[in-house]
Amino acid sequence: MFRKLLRLPRYYLLRIKRLKGDPEYLARGLAFGVFMGVLPLAPVQTIILVPLTVLLRVSTLAAFIASVLVSNPLTFMPQYYLTWKVGNAVLPDRISWERLNEILTEVTAILEREELLNGIVLSLKTLSRLGMETLSVLLVGGLIIAVPAGIAAYCSARRFFGAVHERRLRRQRLDSRN
Repeated sequence: MFRKLLRLPRYYLLRIKRLKGDPEYLARGLAFGVFMGVLPLAPVQTIILVPLTVLLRVSTLAAFIASVLVSNPLTFMPQYYLTWKVGNAVLPDRISWERLNEILTEVTAILEREELLNGIVLSLKTLSRLGMETLSVLLVGGLIIAVPAGIAAYCSARRFFGAVHERRLRRQRLDSRN
């Protein structure tokens, strides 16, 4: 089981490497996926992500893979803690970590035991108990982290997809000569 968990990031990285398309388009999608993955929107992240990728004309598949890599059951709690910590520094004393942790543990349990749609609905009801003050702390913290993370992801992905694209072009030229 643990070995499978360790292979998952490698699997997703291979999926990213095998994406085909314009390097700019793929890099924007990956950056947007990182941005959305960092924001504390776990129950509705994919529902929001897909239409926004179409609207923004970025790679939906790259965005989806990146958001899953960034925001998944293994990163869920540390990620929310970090967004709470940063948001609480900007908007202090609006919620305690103990209260937030209690709600997040409940949401995680709901998502693990319920069907997808029912789990999302129940998670949203549970999160609504946090109130606007808490959500504002999490969103402010998430935005402060997500913007630089998205920019860094774009720069790295642009170089990466550019190199992959060049390798493919060289390989095609060599194949066409033979």
